[in-house]
Amino acid sequence: MSGAEYRLLRVFLDHPQRVLTRDQLLNLTQGRQADQFDRSIDLMVSRLRQRLRDVAREPRYIKTLRSEGYVFSAAVSEIEDTQ
Repeated sequence: MSGAEYRLLRVFLDHPQRVLTRDQLLNLTQGRQADQFDRSIDLMVSRLRQRLRDVAREPRYIKTLRSEGYVFSAAVSEIEDTQ
């Protein structure tokens, strides 16, 4: 998994069940704003879906909301560190 894919997954895990726009995802993963035709976040989401074996037509984890953004729809729970 590349660093960009890891950062994107971390953002999704930190914000489960919350719709995140492309601009928000770019800002949270790369610290920049998207221009009007920037589709890099879509490519990163596609690659992350491949890694997770998540099918875009029937996603289990990352859902696309047209004209809104993406949402990580799987349940996320924090494991307490016992060390």
